[in-house]
Amino acid sequence: MVIIVMALVVFGLVVLQNFLYKKFWQEGLSMNIRFSSKEAFEGDGLFLYQELSNKKILPLPWVLMKFNLSSNLIFEDAPKDGIDRPELSRQSALFSVMMYQNVKRKLKFTCGKRGFYRIRAARITCNNLLHTKHFDAGLDCHSELTVFPKILDNYEEFGLMYKSLDAAMLSSSLINPDPFEFKGLREYNPTDPLRNVNFKATAVAQQLMVNIYAPTSSKRLEIVLNVEHHSQYPNFELYEQGIRLAATVASRYINEDVKVSLSTNGGDVYLGNQIRIQGGNSPAHLYSILEALARVETIFRAAPISPYLNEVNDLDVVYLIISSYHGEDFLQAIEGMKDRGLDYFVIVPTDTSEKSENNAPIESDRLKIWEAL
Repeated sequence: MVIIVMALVVFGLVVLQNFLYKKFWQEGLSMNIRFSSKEAFEGDGLFLYQELSNKKILPLPWVLMKFNLSSNLIFEDAPKDGIDRPELSRQSALFSVMMYQNVKRKLKFTCGKRGFYRIRAARITCNNLLHTKHFDAGLDCHSELTVFPKILDNYEEFGLMYKSLDAAMLSSSLINPDPFEFKGLREYNPTDPLRNVNFKATAVAQQLMVNIYAPTSSKRLEIVLNVEHHSQYPNFELYEQGIRLAATVASRYINEDVKVSLSTNGGDVYLGNQIRIQGGNSPAHLYSILEALARVETIFRAAPISPYLNEVNDLDVVYLIISSYHGEDFLQAIEGMKDRGLDYFVIVPTDTSEKSENNAPIESDRLKIWEAL
């Protein structure tokens, strides 16, 4: 009789805990997955924070969290066997969360490639105390990370390009004093306009003093990034190097107070629209350019860039064209820019084998083949 009663009690407890877990396992259970920063550069190390909170009396001894994350974010425990990984990798974490407990974890990873990464949902799997029942549910979570292209630091390799761009923006442009950019004071010369006289400084010095204004150039720099496929089976790392070069040039000239714009035939991988950024020279503008370059899509075939090059006609703009593609239509568009008197410089990223091909473009003072790989 006692055995029967004990069996009924055990059976009742099993049924009760199955009922309680089925009804309440998700009550008071919250999850948070987030990156330690919203932006970073290629090669930077960041952390992924995972947090699971159980705000109820019912313990959860076994909780499995699963979510998808790009394999371009390389975790410390990831295998380093040289095998190509799928674009998305399944991440999982096992937790044991007792009553009214909050469990936090921190995983270190490296930003292996530029891009825009999101975590939007995760799957939670849970068992009851006796592991006789299995429960699962999807939970929303929102975390985003923008990985900017790496800034190339080998400036000696780009010396000719910088000299050409500097010469075009300084010697060929109109240099005018900027009335809003005060630089200092000096003594008055007969050729100075009277509007530049500083009467307060004149009274102190007991002689005519005039304001000195910093010269500004009317020239602007436009970076034209072409991600048109250069072969049937393109080497996508060439496009990545071209994007890094665009980021490097934009950073250099914006820091020198030059207005820089960006045009590319690569679409925005997040918004899906065409990327066009007007000229600017502020830190916020540089952020916009780096963010746009982080989102440039290179996998799908882009529209030809030659129609755009055939239309540009701004004589106050210096065009830096970065293009692994160098087909006949592209070279003809470049010649058209030369005939229209435009200032431009072309960089063709390539690798050693491509440079040796017979159809490689001929280098000139305005076109340089860059062995990017």
